Amino acid sequence: MSWTRFFRRRRWDEERARELEAYLDAETDENIARGMSPQEARYAARRKLGNITRIREEIYTMNSLEWVETIWQDLRYAIRMLARNRGFTAVAVVTLALGIGATTAIFTVVNAVLLRPLPYPHPEQLVYVKENLGPAVGIIPFLSSKDFAAWRNQSRTLSQIAAYITSSANFTGGREAERVSSGAASSTFFSLLEVKPVVGRVFLPEEDRPGGPPVVILSHALWKRDFGGDPSVVGKGVTLDGETYTVVGVLPAKFVVPDLFRLDYDLWMPLALSDAGSAQFPIVRVVGRLKPGMSLEQTRAELDSISKATIKKSFKKTIVVSTWQEEVTSKARLSLLLFLGAVGLLLLIACVNVANLLLSRSATRQKEMAVRLAVGAGRARIIRQLVTESTLLSLLGALVGLALAQWGKDLLVAFISPNLPTLEPISLDYRVLGFSLALALVTGLAFGLAPALQASRVSLNETLKESSRGSSEFRARFGSRNLLIIFETALAMTLVVGAGLLVKSFLRVRGIDMGFKADHTLSMTIALTPSKYPTPRDQAKFFQQVIEGIRGVTGIQSVGASSGAPSGGSLDSISGLTLQGRQEKLADAFYSMVSPDYFRSMGIPLLQGRYFNDADREGSPTVVMVNETFARLYLPGENCLGRKIESWIQKNDWLTIVGVVGDVRSWADSEPTPEMYLPYLQVGSPHMTLLVRTAGNPMHWAAPIRSQVASVDKDQPPHDVETLEKIQTTTLTPRRVNMLLLGAFAALGLMLAAVGIYGVVSSSIAHRPHEIGIRMALGAGQPAVLKLVVRQGLSLALIGIVIGMAASMGLTRFLQSLLYGVRPIDPVTFVAAALLWTAIALLACFIPARRATKVDPMVALRYE
Repeated sequence: MSWTRFFRRRRWDEERARELEAYLDAETDENIARGMSPQEARYAARRKLGNITRIREEIYTMNSLEWVETIWQDLRYAIRMLARNRGFTAVAVVTLALGIGATTAIFTVVNAVLLRPLPYPHPEQLVYVKENLGPAVGIIPFLSSKDFAAWRNQSRTLSQIAAYITSSANFTGGREAERVSSGAASSTFFSLLEVKPVVGRVFLPEEDRPGGPPVVILSHALWKRDFGGDPSVVGKGVTLDGETYTVVGVLPAKFVVPDLFRLDYDLWMPLALSDAGSAQFPIVRVVGRLKPGMSLEQTRAELDSISKATIKKSFKKTIVVSTWQEEVTSKARLSLLLFLGAVGLLLLIACVNVANLLLSRSATRQKEMAVRLAVGAGRARIIRQLVTESTLLSLLGALVGLALAQWGKDLLVAFISPNLPTLEPISLDYRVLGFSLALALVTGLAFGLAPALQASRVSLNETLKESSRGSSEFRARFGSRNLLIIFETALAMTLVVGAGLLVKSFLRVRGIDMGFKADHTLSMTIALTPSKYPTPRDQAKFFQQVIEGIRGVTGIQSVGASSGAPSGGSLDSISGLTLQGRQEKLADAFYSMVSPDYFRSMGIPLLQGRYFNDADREGSPTVVMVNETFARLYLPGENCLGRKIESWIQKNDWLTIVGVVGDVRSWADSEPTPEMYLPYLQVGSPHMTLLVRTAGNPMHWAAPIRSQVASVDKDQPPHDVETLEKIQTTTLTPRRVNMLLLGAFAALGLMLAAVGIYGVVSSSIAHRPHEIGIRMALGAGQPAVLKLVVRQGLSLALIGIVIGMAASMGLTRFLQSLLYGVRPIDPVTFVAAALLWTAIALLACFIPARRATKVDPMVALRYE
């Protein structure tokens, strides 16, 4: 039977009815012509045709789909039942909407980051190449440009290979001088990604060679911001670090390089690598496109063999090849899966709550089920009807949840964006809609099947007796509903323990002494144009003029400068140095150039010796200061002052230690490392971060300080202007995001679980007024009744807490990489979570228990 006939079955029925009536009329006329009376003729015609109603039913059945009719009948009945119980429907839909909405919102992010392919043609072919330097260093995402040059010429497993690296430059030629984030890429980079510029072209092979013409490609954002989207910008010149580059193209607005570090590239220039690599870009990031039929392992083996032929045999490293998407999402994977698992637990709690609501509601529908069974409905028919109702509830919850997910998705993305890589905008697509629909169907079956099975097991004799109504709940207090409450409590306990561990870890990190004072300090970085300030003397002179000018601004208390500022600032490192009088080499040590007032401005304590002063300049004896960790590791138990360290700045020179300062942490969750400080007046540095201590809100002095810098040289723009407190806070953002989001899920889970316990205890009291009345009539006082009811609910909660703690011991090990200073099985956290949940469960039990003590025995004894 066709679907067309099914949907037109009523019309077919009417047509067949008219045909049957016409047949009767024709047969009646023939009978009359044979001599019968009209009444006899009509009767004879009917007798010959048979039962017209049965014929019509058979024809209607032939044009129908029985299972569709049954589903439609169940659905209409379910709609009527839910509409009749609006309060129950609203509570169930809202509960499910919270669980499904939160799950859908998290899945939207997981889908966009982990499941959605990269926004390029054939993304499965894109690979990322890294190197493993052994257990001491591990895997790093950068490679030698010499390796890339060899692979470019010799690889046979990759159809294309490209390299790129992040840089920055002082950009002039737009509206005003600014520091821009630039990328240097090989000419194959854009063709590998199959990116077509909106204006102009990409790099030519001859431009990607040493000594090639200086050209640049603008990002769409920079083109719009500084050039107003003028297409004639192609062919014009712009200045980068004092050199003129010709604009050859503009990239599309949606072009983005997937990256762990969320970088927005303002422009691109050729990498210009020779076969021997590049002195300007000694390390690069390498991506490639696999040839059809080639595997990651084949590519890894080939690149590894080529690499070993280009490096010293004594230097051990191995090549690692992964898909580009895996590389980009690796850092976010654990957090997102953690959130998805947590919100899955939250959804299970919501399902348990709705299942308890359905179980409670089934107690009031026992007579209805008994009547339906008595008139011939099978048990399967009852189960199917109730599952239809639960599925409809779930679909309504999914619909509301989808609206909540759409509304909260942007807020969620903005909140957790520091933990996410740079990818396309996150949106609700067909995967999310399909996930939400599947989730609704699965949850509808999950929370609806148990109540349906219980409701279908009805004793007709007992249920149809009016006096027995309401007694089943008391007899089944350790039945389905109580098991669900135990399960719900265990889930909530697991969420609370996980959130508690992250909270304690965050507080540990936040409480760490960073070794400096961040309050009332403005941070800004200046990177000098190399061609304009080529020598250390020129660089020191510029920064000295800037510092002197800033000191003269009213409200400025002190000014310091460093080439590697704390709170995430990058530090250079050196290894293999020697201390005078010793043979062994020093291990790695970081170093930075600082101004004389740097330590005072930052509040870094002096432990021995002296600070730098203005006399420590070019031409004076070279000096150095070290931190406490350096002194402890390399000069244990010795007086550091006067000891000399081999200089790596000038040959045949020694740096004299003149002071020891306290340790400074660049990151709160990292241990202090050995550091050396050099006076910038002696060494110079083209890149310095100014740290300005002010009398009030530091941002109020941002504009005057910019003006002072511009008065020295307007083409050296300050960038990354921010308060040091905010920079320090930003370093904790990933931990804060994990803590707050899991904490929010745990709080919502606690609330839903508490509501579940409250509902079970309240329902139990509602079905036991006769028992409570008898107890009170026999002398039980209010404290005894209170204790009885509270004990029932609290015993379920305690069992759930024990199970939840056992489950947490197995699950919290997945949090280990997100914790600092806290063990996954932390006794204090586990005990605190248990006490918190016990207190909440006690309150949830106490409120309905107190209501039970108000029962009037005389009224309760008349209850039927």
